[in-house]
Amino acid sequence: MRAEVQYFLLVHLVIVIIAVSQTFDLMTLLYDDSIKDSFTDEELYNSSSSQLQLIPKIIHQTYKTRDIPEVWKAGQQACIDLHPDYQYILWTDEMAMEFIAREYPWFLETFKNYKFPIERADAIRYFVLSHYGGVYIDLDDGCKKRLDPLLTASAFLRKTIPTGISNDLMGSVPKHPFFIKAINNLKKYDRNWLSPYITVMYSTGPLYLSVIWKQYKRWGVDNQFIVKILQPNAYKKSENAFFNISKGSSWHKDDAKFMFLMAHHIPWAIAGGFLLAAIILLMEYSLYRFFVSGKFRYWCCWKQNQYFDLEARGGNNSRGENQDSEELDLLVKTRID
Repeated sequence: MRAEVQYFLLVHLVIVIIAVSQTFDLMTLLYDDSIKDSFTDEELYNSSSSQLQLIPKIIHQTYKTRDIPEVWKAGQQACIDLHPDYQYILWTDEMAMEFIAREYPWFLETFKNYKFPIERADAIRYFVLSHYGGVYIDLDDGCKKRLDPLLTASAFLRKTIPTGISNDLMGSVPKHPFFIKAINNLKKYDRNWLSPYITVMYSTGPLYLSVIWKQYKRWGVDNQFIVKILQPNAYKKSENAFFNISKGSSWHKDDAKFMFLMAHHIPWAIAGGFLLAAIILLMEYSLYRFFVSGKFRYWCCWKQNQYFDLEARGGNNSRGENQDSEELDLLVKTRID
């Protein structure tokens, strides 16, 4: 095997290893192992259950100001009315900034410099759950029933489709190790991922939280710190669901449509990625074959000798063009041989 081919394969092997190491956590999301940590029907719907409630009775929600859109007011009020014994906190942008500056000054610069406001809205919910505990609910999630059964876990998240977990409904005791891990990794994932949708999703959003969740439980978790999962049928669109969902996702840009399409056709997206990689590899190899071929070297020598011959003659073209060409061809062939 030529040394050039060996180098070619080695470089691409290194690229593959780096790519796999950087995307391993994302690839693990293709395997859904949320069922084993899910709330059971007994835990959710048995009114006579005597399980101890661990999560504080606090409902957290976020918005830019206290003047929330009309479309979300009914859902917000339903959550308040169903839980008169819960403390309710609506975190405005101003309150969030003051809280981070006061309690987590090491994160203030990152918090201020997020490119998209939704990134701050994502991040603040992790900090307040870690700090105070309680339940975070997106404003487009309107309560249908009391949340008490969810408080029996030390922390919970909800399963999303097609894979991973979401950050629109979460609960936790104060200082839960999962949410400590979530806030401690925010700086590491604060990058520009080119697409606004991917940047938001992977820096602070559901994709980020899904990766942290996979990392958190990779080597096992003590039973008291297991993160329980609320499955989709218990979340919405069923008789026993906890929430009614209204219109949301106001931050989505045009690139989100393409990402949603890929998310709902994951096998085809993966196949397309491998096909694109194969095409690029084939083009690189074809280019390599051209550069090491005799034709390319002949062309290079012809151009080089044409230049030196003209220099030697001082630009004198007294001979006919055909004779010049024949001499150059003979000279080049002699050098190659």
